[in-house]
Amino acid sequence: TSITVTDAGGTLSQDLDGTFATDAELAALNTDDADADPTNEYNTAVGLTGTSITVTDAGGTLSQDLDGTFATDAELAALNTDDADADPTNEYNTAVGLTGTSITVTDAGGTLSQDLDGTFATDAELAAVADDDVSVTNTVSGNRIATISEAGIASVDINETVTSLSQNTSTGVISYTDEDGGTPETANVVSADANNQISVGSDGGAFLNMPMIYSTGKINGDGTAAAIYQATVSRINEGDYQITFTTALGNSNYIIQLVTLDCGGDCPGNTGANYDDPGISYYDQQTSGFKVNIGDSDNGATQKDDIDLEFMFTVITLPN
Repeated sequence: TSITVTDAGGTLSQDLDGTFATDAELAALNTDDADADPTNEYNTAVGLTGTSITVTDAGGTLSQDLDGTFATDAELAALNTDDADADPTNEYNTAVGLTGTSITVTDAGGTLSQDLDGTFATDAELAAVADDDVSVTNTVSGNRIATISEAGIASVDINETVTSLSQNTSTGVISYTDEDGGTPETANVVSADANNQISVGSDGGAFLNMPMIYSTGKINGDGTAAAIYQATVSRINEGDYQITFTTALGNSNYIIQLVTLDCGGDCPGNTGANYDDPGISYYDQQTSGFKVNIGDSDNGATQKDDIDLEFMFTVITLPN
């Protein structure tokens, strides 16, 4: 049921069974005809019109263009125009081979090649690839930081080395143990020297338990602060000042030290020549601060007269 076309390049065929009916298929149709004449079911002619094959039966003529499937004589002849001769056989590939890493194809026009090295690996390149198995040695016990897994070998944990640091809270001594687990290195937080005022605190750290300056300042006669620490100051009235701590203390049993400026025999606020004996005192001592009074008693000859005068103060707290 196939039509064949042969040229110098060989033979091509096209099965027509799917397009045309065979005699056997036509004969099988007789059972449904209005008459018993089987001849009106047969193909009566077959031919070639241009590039189309035609088949005729009682129902008419059908055609199939073969130009898209087969080459015509004209198309084959047109291929000869670039040849040195009219022999179509010299259009065939005559050899195929491998030169180095290149594949070669040869025909009458010569040999073409394509290097395959950039696409495929050669045997030499494969052989040169080193074994990528992982070898892990010299592992130690410790905290795991990673695990190496590789096909064909057991997983291996990568551990960090372990050191330790500790402190004796009674003596304050710090001990460091390195990776080899040998004798610990130690460091003293508190010196064992005689008369050392530093002791070991409850947490093992150094603890200094001694009187400390909590607040201090230099105050001008007008009640402004020339320099002050941990407190503020205000003038209440002539000769009286209020010192207020930035943060109140836990109790009022702190030490107050006061001193005035030497007024050179002529204290301010008085005109008498004998007003040259200023005195300073504190009063109203509270956890939040205290008051200061400055006055001149004229060597005790008259009642104390308050005066505004520069002074300094220091507040000292005692250990609990």
